Amino acid sequence: MKIFLTENAEDNLWHIYKYHADYSHDYADEFQSKLTGFIFTNLAQFPKIGTLYNPNQNLYRLIYEGRYNIYYVEKNGALYIVYVLDGRMQLNLDIADPDANLPLDD
Repeated sequence: MKIFLTENAEDNLWHIYKYHADYSHDYADEFQSKLTGFIFTNLAQFPKIGTLYNPNQNLYRLIYEGRYNIYYVEKNGALYIVYVLDGRMQLNLDIADPDANLPLDD
């Protein structure tokens, strides 16, 4: 299955990278590589591996390393990564709302 990162998800990944780079660029590079590899390999093979997080939006959540939440939707036979968030962020709770606005192009 094809996987696309939304601009929002790309921005999330950049912020995660910058956070880790404050401590070590080598670690940030390695972590980013593992995280994106996990997204593109696992979700392509097992698109339903995540938990249905917001049924009204058909939004799934997959947790990476116990801390990072990967939110995605299936649309037109592809997966769209909507957010990649640190699990401690308020936005994790906000998007559970059935009427949450997701940053997807229609």
